[in-house]
Amino acid sequence: MRDYKKIELFLCDFIKNECEKAGAKGVVLGISGGIDSALVAVLAKKALNDNVFALLMPTNSSNQTNLEDALKLCKDLNIQYEILNISKSLDELYLLSKNLDKIRKGNLAARLRMALLYDYSALKSYLVIGTSNKSELKLGYGTIYGDLAHAFNPIGDLYKSEIFDFAAYLNLPASFIEKEPSADLYENQSDEKEFGFSYKEIDKLLMAMERGDELAEFSEDLKEMVQTRMSKNAFKQRLPKIAKLDEF
Repeated sequence: MRDYKKIELFLCDFIKNECEKAGAKGVVLGISGGIDSALVAVLAKKALNDNVFALLMPTNSSNQTNLEDALKLCKDLNIQYEILNISKSLDELYLLSKNLDKIRKGNLAARLRMALLYDYSALKSYLVIGTSNKSELKLGYGTIYGDLAHAFNPIGDLYKSEIFDFAAYLNLPASFIEKEPSADLYENQSDEKEFGFSYKEIDKLLMAMERGDELAEFSEDLKEMVQTRMSKNAFKQRLPKIAKLDEF
């Protein structure tokens, strides 16, 4: 078990320092009703007090319980917030594309949310704070220039299973800790059903890979899923490559 007291203090300092270095007054984040954004909201509030602003950006098909949980969290933490239903704007975007499936629709929603977060960050002179965990980042489970876009990320070195432990340490409401993980990209979407494995199983493998351990104990299906996603989505962790012209 990690020392979450020390991690809490370190991350609060990290948040304050990143804002100070950028000359920013605070942070803006999207709160979805999931555990990751809830955890970041708690840390940001501890670090910055009133200089935290949240956007709640549901669609008409979003999980209503998630919205209710996000709203209650903002009120409990006394965080300023605004609710923006993005369905009408998304419908207009959908008309500009062709043959959209549910994944591409979900990616458009993620990118619209990030555009709004960055617009509000400019309005308030705040930084966009990230909410992706280490499991998602390693698997590339996110939308590039969508939810993966941020100025800095306090929880990107915590695996999803550690997020649950940290949230319990910080006494987040049980509704967040007990909720089935979901990116809520489309109706009834489940991360673990999409993977075919639980985060606990995935994280155990990812941690073993990080340590350089033997992987014989893990199923071939799990290893194939993880390695395929890591390879396929590695580009999401790299900055766009620039052609160098030094020799010309």
